Amino acid sequence: MKIKKFHPDLVLVDVMLTGMDGRLICKRMKTQTDTLALSVILISGSHNLFQNLSEQGAPNDFMAKPFDLDSLLKKIEYQLIA
Repeated sequence: MKIKKFHPDLVLVDVMLTGMDGRLICKRMKTQTDTLALSVILISGSHNLFQNLSEQGAPNDFMAKPFDLDSLLKKIEYQLIA
């Protein structure tokens, strides 16, 4: 995965990507040992993922579109502190 080169502290991923599914990207990151601890927030305007947050490979948090920027920043801050 290219993400290993960047060593981010957090990743924001939209569920609906051209030719990809953000949920699968998240699951892959959460099942590999070198990206397992990486905080992931999924964003979606068409999928409600709150019920899936406790499943294996789930993101650390979820944000529904449209969203308030301050709410997103609070979620990011919380994940970076955790």
